[in-house]
Amino acid sequence: MVRTDPNLLQVTDLTVQFKVKRGLFGRDSYTVKAVNGVDFSIGAGETFGLVGESGSGKSTIGKALLRLVDVTTGNILLNGQPVQDLKGRMLDFRRDLQVVFQDPYSSLNPSMLVGDIVGEPLTIHYGLKGAERDAKVAGLLEKVGLASDQIERFPSEFSGGQRQRIAIARALALEPKLIVCDEPVSALDVSTQSQVISLLEELQENLGLAYLFIAHDLAVVRHISHRIGVMYLGQLMETGPAERVYEAPAHPYTKMLLTAVPVADPVIQKQRKAERRKLPVTELPSPTNLPTGCPFNTRCAHAMDICRSDAPPRREVAGGGWAACHLTDF
Repeated sequence: MVRTDPNLLQVTDLTVQFKVKRGLFGRDSYTVKAVNGVDFSIGAGETFGLVGESGSGKSTIGKALLRLVDVTTGNILLNGQPVQDLKGRMLDFRRDLQVVFQDPYSSLNPSMLVGDIVGEPLTIHYGLKGAERDAKVAGLLEKVGLASDQIERFPSEFSGGQRQRIAIARALALEPKLIVCDEPVSALDVSTQSQVISLLEELQENLGLAYLFIAHDLAVVRHISHRIGVMYLGQLMETGPAERVYEAPAHPYTKMLLTAVPVADPVIQKQRKAERRKLPVTELPSPTNLPTGCPFNTRCAHAMDICRSDAPPRREVAGGGWAACHLTDF
């Protein structure tokens, strides 16, 4: 049954910082600003894609939602309830919010049978055991395209794509409202990526699932997402409908990401290479020492003096969404 919650998840001014000790005895420390003032929402049955380079903070956001890292400031509301202050409602929270991790080779316990991996949440939350649990597990495996008789096998007997299907079946076991998909296809080959994404879309259509889909590949995110948020150095640079962000990116950083997406058209590919050559050759700034003004100003070909001194405003973009940029010609 498709759920109709208008704002299943709301994230407001989310900041996540880490204190890192250094020195021989750890007497010195520095602060890593992994996420800095991020806002977004996800409705029931919707996919919000987070895209950005490694170190942009997108996976940290997923971990903050799952309570795997502490939130420094800001609010996360799931079904209108603050995630940071559950007070004994952890089982309800875990039922509503599940995760599919990046690496299916490390996210599944190699010493457990598939039936136990997928069935463990059913035992913990619902007390299902024996034949009743096995029947439920068999149905979940069939739902993700695996044979029901594979419950007596170990993860090592499956391919990477099959293991990710097992991870998806485990996430579905508690009938969640939202699944955090943290780079779920990046460890798979291209053909298997397409199969897993098609499976996620099919499950969403049939079950009304919502996804936070985290990836570094803008083309993959565009394919599965309804809306996209573009992350850079812990901040959202641009958000909007997936097609608009991909076809008419507004922020210079989004345009830079797009030039890295390979296309079959040699003319377009040549144009993208030419665009990449225009970019300043600089390293990614350290999250311990962020640039003043716009965080992208050290790598932006259009950077102005104001970009180096003032944080950019969020400007509405034709076609939907906004971009945090001082430029006004979009």
